[in-house]
Amino acid sequence: MRISTHSTNFEELVDHIAEHGFCVVNDFLPEATVTALANEAQTLKQAEVMQEAGVGREHLSVLKEIRSDSIYWLNEDATTAAQRDYFEQMENLRLNLNQHLYLGLFGLESHLAVYPEGGFYKKHLDCFASQNPHKPQRKISCIVYLNQDWDMQDGGQLKLYLNETDESDKYKSLLISPLAGRAVIFLSDTFYHEVMPTYKERVSLTGWFLSRPQQ
Repeated sequence: MRISTHSTNFEELVDHIAEHGFCVVNDFLPEATVTALANEAQTLKQAEVMQEAGVGREHLSVLKEIRSDSIYWLNEDATTAAQRDYFEQMENLRLNLNQHLYLGLFGLESHLAVYPEGGFYKKHLDCFASQNPHKPQRKISCIVYLNQDWDMQDGGQLKLYLNETDESDKYKSLLISPLAGRAVIFLSDTFYHEVMPTYKERVSLTGWFLSRPQQ
């Protein structure tokens, strides 16, 4: 299901997550905000302040055979106008998820990511049950794409695995093109996913809502 609106229908979005565990939303951010964020990513890349992305939650390792993007973590205390638009929309999303799904989301961590031509990210899960329950856990993943004029032949789709535990159809998946303004929102501990090889530079902004740690 795709929700195509210039003003995000949070009620419909939350209902779809409640039923399916994920949702694909077009026009999640205004076009001007998407363009500004894409330009910021380019500026950060050219200034060489992005870092090679690591693998692992607590002990990061740079493993180019698993992922090949570079990232820049956003700081909510030092934002640009476009970043403030993003954080405002994410706060609206958090409040709606908490109100209707009682998820207890309290924090957000976000980074810009640039995949070079030929870049990819192998199949992975954003949160494992084995992670320390006494630390904040990623509960909801939200990927917003910043790529203008993206075509099918450009690759770089997100492959979202829909029913990993269903033995009758364990390979069922959804391929989602990284179109500008599109958001993919899903349960972090449920959906394996991967970034397919991209044939030109690919830019995204990913946020994770955190649940409170166990006492």
